[in-house]
Amino acid sequence: MNRYDKDMMHERELIYDAKGQLHKADKKYKKGDKKAKQEMIHDRELIYDAKTDIHNIDVLKHSRKNRRF
Repeated sequence: MNRYDKDMMHERELIYDAKGQLHKADKKYKKGDKKAKQEMIHDRELIYDAKTDIHNIDVLKHSRKNRRF
């Protein structure tokens, strides 16, 4: 497995973990814990950042693959 695949796999693990945390924070928020809203916002930001990183890694991987130098 090359470095790009490892980086993408790591980012996917971060997304998986953040989605789990988001689910737990959502349950807390529904029970009345108003502090959980900040946790949910933070978890959504983590997911967004990880997806952006995956896209950037994918673009870099494909741009290097197409070089003929």
